[in-house]
Amino acid sequence: MRVNSKLGLGLVLSSCLLWVAVLAVPFLPATIAHKAIVTTSLIIISECVFWLGIAISGKELAQRYRRKLNPYYWWQRLTNRH
Repeated sequence: MRVNSKLGLGLVLSSCLLWVAVLAVPFLPATIAHKAIVTTSLIIISECVFWLGIAISGKELAQRYRRKLNPYYWWQRLTNRH
């Protein structure tokens, strides 16, 4: 795996962690306005990091992982084994 692929995949995974961080925002000791700002910021940053990771990793890697993350593909694998 090339360095660009590793960097791109790392950015995609970090965007997932940012989405998980959004779930923790309601439990922060802050005002509702601050929570709204933090939530919006995390969502925007997460999306930017995700698409930057896809752009860096390249089309081939994105297509390979897109297929593996498709629930239809999972269902096909489950039904073909039995």
